[in-house]
Amino acid sequence: LSKSEIIIVDCGVGFPEEDAFGVDLQIPDTTYLEDKKDRIHGIFITHGHEDHIGAIRFILPVLGKDIPIYAPNLAAAFIKARLAEFSLTPHLEIIKDHTPIVKGHFSLEPVRVTHSIPDTYHYAIRTPLGIIYHGSDFKFDLFPLDGKQSDLPRIAAIGNEKVLCLLSDCLGSDHEGYSPSESAIAENFEREIKNTKGRVFVTSISSNIIRWAQAIEYGKRVGRKIVVVGMSVEKAINIAKELGYIRLVDADIVPIERIKNFADNRLIFLTAGFAGQPDSALSKMIMGKHRIKIKPGDKVIFSSPDYIPGTTSAIYAMIDNLAKMGAEIAYGEKEELHVSGHGYQKEHALLIQLLRPEYLLPIGGTYRNIRSYQAMAKNIGYTDDRLISPEYDTSVTFYSNHTFDTNFRLPLKKVLIDGLGVGDVGTTVLRDRKVLAEDGMFGVVLLIQRESGKLFKEPVILSRGFVFMKENT
Repeated sequence: LSKSEIIIVDCGVGFPEEDAFGVDLQIPDTTYLEDKKDRIHGIFITHGHEDHIGAIRFILPVLGKDIPIYAPNLAAAFIKARLAEFSLTPHLEIIKDHTPIVKGHFSLEPVRVTHSIPDTYHYAIRTPLGIIYHGSDFKFDLFPLDGKQSDLPRIAAIGNEKVLCLLSDCLGSDHEGYSPSESAIAENFEREIKNTKGRVFVTSISSNIIRWAQAIEYGKRVGRKIVVVGMSVEKAINIAKELGYIRLVDADIVPIERIKNFADNRLIFLTAGFAGQPDSALSKMIMGKHRIKIKPGDKVIFSSPDYIPGTTSAIYAMIDNLAKMGAEIAYGEKEELHVSGHGYQKEHALLIQLLRPEYLLPIGGTYRNIRSYQAMAKNIGYTDDRLISPEYDTSVTFYSNHTFDTNFRLPLKKVLIDGLGVGDVGTTVLRDRKVLAEDGMFGVVLLIQRESGKLFKEPVILSRGFVFMKENT
């Protein structure tokens, strides 16, 4: 190649751990791309979850607002709606099954798979050196609720073309067997709604279209009207309704101001805030700051495909508070009300066997997941020299003789979002916030006469979180 060419696959946000005080999100560091903007052919999206599309609104203004974005139908609708909030109009193209997208020396073929959201795809990326198969979040659900199975025959056909490297989701690789089907929880989920005598509240991540569709259908079966609570859920459901993923007409919906006209056993609420976000509808209900008040006899169902790292404490704090308020809580331990959207070991092994790649590079998981994936790969015949495990800031380079190295390093840093600030918070600020949270602070205010240098009045000591002072100002 006379000049390097670039494609970007997915552009998502990370969620902060509990000790990242005040941080809302983490986004990719794209500094190394800023002098290569003219070489970027496009951003290729696999599906519509925030950890795959959420950073586009931050990255696009930096790398170029005209960069084309190729995305599945549902993800494209989510991206368009989200960017409209920031007065951005993206150049969006809808990808289609079995229709390769040719960009320079790259040809990207979308391959349909199942996940916890409709319209999820992998990409078979054909390059001059061979096929790089980007296998982002997936599971092989043989009984998907929308009837659209993973395209296993096409994956097998790609495997016959000689795959150089498989980049594979590994988040579920520490679980044996197969990930349970979404249809496996349908009966339990419907029973929870059907057997409730009072109001039903269902909470999940806003993009969990499959779960919202189930809640709507099961609620309608027992004569309940649908109440949508929370801006993020409302937007997601409206988009899914427009695209035909959810069957919902105006007669099924009751606005919040009219719920007093219906008996408790005739209402089901679809509520934002399952992860305990302070400004979410569910959190405000618990704090008594919402028009809807939780009361004894209500049932709150937590049902999400995968809990987001860093949110566990907030979720269980909400559950405890709801219990104190007299509500019944169903949060589905042992896959009773939620199943993972990620494949388990046998699904990973099946993908490997279908593709037969020369190299494996696990992505999208913790170090624990990566090690579990590598152990599984060794059990089916892969040796250490065929398992790629780069460091955080290293780049994998493949050569024409099908060897690789990880010698090239990128100067990457954490880019944190704090309110509207991008990258303003670094390790020093986080360290200071941690000290303040753990030890508190105090300050002394001195008013001194300029002429004499003597105190004008008694010092004022301000203490916050340090020691209790009865006369603390």
